[in-house]
Amino acid sequence: ETWRIIGVFEGKVKLIRGSQIGTYSWDNKNTSTGAETAYGKNDWTDARLMKLLNPGYESETTGGSLYYNAKSGNCYSGQNNATTTCNFTSTGIKDTTRNLISDTTYYLGGHNSGSVYPNQIYEYEKGTKVYSGRPTTWQGKIALPYPSDYGYAVNLSKCSQNLLNYENSICTSNNWMKTIITNNGGNYGWLLTPDSGYAGNAWRVYPSGYVAASDAYRAYGVAPVLYLGSELSIKAGTGSSSAPYQLSA
Repeated sequence: ETWRIIGVFEGKVKLIRGSQIGTYSWDNKNTSTGAETAYGKNDWTDARLMKLLNPGYESETTGGSLYYNAKSGNCYSGQNNATTTCNFTSTGIKDTTRNLISDTTYYLGGHNSGSVYPNQIYEYEKGTKVYSGRPTTWQGKIALPYPSDYGYAVNLSKCSQNLLNYENSICTSNNWMKTIITNNGGNYGWLLTPDSGYAGNAWRVYPSGYVAASDAYRAYGVAPVLYLGSELSIKAGTGSSSAPYQLSA
């Protein structure tokens, strides 16, 4: 499988998987399972998608660490704790690469409008504007792209729109990440940032390319994001699509 380089942050290389792993709920708890509403709970530190992607939740009977451990089972997808079968035996994290993933602090600052530019949402992501009581950071291995990752993936010399207007054809044709996050326009794609104005909303990318929040229970595309540790070297490749980098620890 191929991963794309987003950039280097705090000395670590940040990657996004080159394709979605399926469509799952960001979180689909309801009032009987710990959410304030029937729309899910936008707390990434306890989100069901977080537990699917990361180690340490193997005891969960549904979804827990299945992607990280490359296993199959049932995953959360749909409203009111709904589930679906899922199989990551060929798409999950490989045994030989788990140790390359760095534990990293992800920022959970939120916002409540897509009418922001990449530099603006970048500041909100690192801020403290969240729904009442939500945490502002999370330490872990695998998460989702930030809205700012998606915003900065565009050629800014050609697209000067805010994220709510990223469906502009010039923006979509000059944004390499849109194809990944929306499955080439085939579905919605989840982002990491919560909506600060509602208990059950998180940000997503529409198939047409623009960004706005939605109910966290909805089953949207998942393109995992992770950071590599600094103790790596390139053993082969030029970084092109035909000769991607191959890394060794």
